[in-house]
Amino acid sequence: MRVVHFFLYLGLILLTTFALSMTWEFWLEDALLVDWLRLQAPEPVPERWRYVLSIVAFVSIAMILPAIAGYRLITQAQRRIDEIRRLAQEDYLTGLTNRRKSTELIATEIRRCQRYGGTLSVILMDIDRFKEINDTCGHEIGDRVLKETANLLRGMIRDSDSAGRWGGEEFLVVCPQTDLAGASALAEKLRSAHAAAEFPMAIRRTASFGVASYHAGDSVDELIGRADRALYAAKEAGRDRVELAA
Repeated sequence: MRVVHFFLYLGLILLTTFALSMTWEFWLEDALLVDWLRLQAPEPVPERWRYVLSIVAFVSIAMILPAIAGYRLITQAQRRIDEIRRLAQEDYLTGLTNRRKSTELIATEIRRCQRYGGTLSVILMDIDRFKEINDTCGHEIGDRVLKETANLLRGMIRDSDSAGRWGGEEFLVVCPQTDLAGASALAEKLRSAHAAAEFPMAIRRTASFGVASYHAGDSVDELIGRADRALYAAKEAGRDRVELAA
């Protein structure tokens, strides 16, 4: 339940209380007490209105503490739900989208291309010889290199693009409405910036890139598979380069 729904329910309770009070005072009381039992004369209209408003005021006051407690419980639960949703979509180390979320984004963009046309490209990036960092400097330094690589990606991609950690030292950039040439140009900028960046302990590391664009009929796996083969070709050709998928 969201906070707005909670207050809508409170408003509904007060509206129901008002309606029931009005029904009793201006209809049922006369019918039951005056016409049938003839126990008393009808009350003046101002007295009836005071009774209705006093009932509504009493119910409102009675709901203050439950409303405060309910509001706190709902907001706490909503924060926990939002945190769980964020953790399910975000890589714990870098703060980028995780593999699952990146896959969902690609699937969404493929459906958009199928329905409306347009282009879509993906860039698969792998830090060259990353294992050497963990082996010689330790995993803590390796994690810092991954975090700073993620920050580099955030700072260089467009607002419409999405960067994610694909796994290990691999990163994925999803580029909606971008053809192969445009994604290749972005990948080259990322390659150059990463090669020039100085990481902790004065570490410098190059990266290799594979770029692929959506072809009609592609599935997520097919598109990623072509980018992965291009990345492998970049590794085989000597690393620190960008290769394009056919």
